[in-house]
Amino acid sequence: MNGFAIAIDGPGGVGKSTSARLVARELGMAYIDTGAMYRAVALYQLESGLDMHDEVSLSASLSDIHLEIENEDGTQKILLNGRDVSDAIRTREAGVGASIVASNLCVREKLAAQQKQMAATGRIVMDGRDIGSKVLPWAQVKIYLDAPPEVRASRRIAELEERNQPADFDQILEEIIARDNRDKNRKHSPLIQAPDAIYLDTTRFKTPEETAAAIVEIYKNFEDTSS
Repeated sequence: MNGFAIAIDGPGGVGKSTSARLVARELGMAYIDTGAMYRAVALYQLESGLDMHDEVSLSASLSDIHLEIENEDGTQKILLNGRDVSDAIRTREAGVGASIVASNLCVREKLAAQQKQMAATGRIVMDGRDIGSKVLPWAQVKIYLDAPPEVRASRRIAELEERNQPADFDQILEEIIARDNRDKNRKHSPLIQAPDAIYLDTTRFKTPEETAAAIVEIYKNFEDTSS
């Protein structure tokens, strides 16, 4: 394996994507948001009127789904069958759908294979829920971000309001708890902290920039001890 990877895992709403993007920009690495890939699969199901709970139908639809990730100036774009859906996947519906399709083994195998290929060479920061434990167990630096559901719900509310999307705290909190249960108890690649991952409770950080700075510091310590 010739690549170098920082794997960042954790539950929904903990700030993985924002922090990972900042880390990648600071260190001059490519950024891969695997959650966006699952959201794109869910978006395809929603737009096609397909039942994402139907495992046979969901698996069959994968042959019609082509995903590409492009990085431009530290910003990731995700293309679904050639269309930029970077903004379209950031709805609450796509987020809930991502958790549902992520439980499908065929979906996980297809996306994990693509993720491994992207990380095989070069230097990347990849975030998700099973990166350090399953997708990139060889990653040199592994981080597990966490925060209580109530804190994550508040952050999600702020994120949705920035996009002028309606948001109700109780509903968001309920969805986060439900997603945690699905992600941690699913049969295939459940959300866990890899044994060699460093745990960071993000409630101690006021901003994503502070979280990113802590991860960069962990990376620098790794470089110092491995040089």
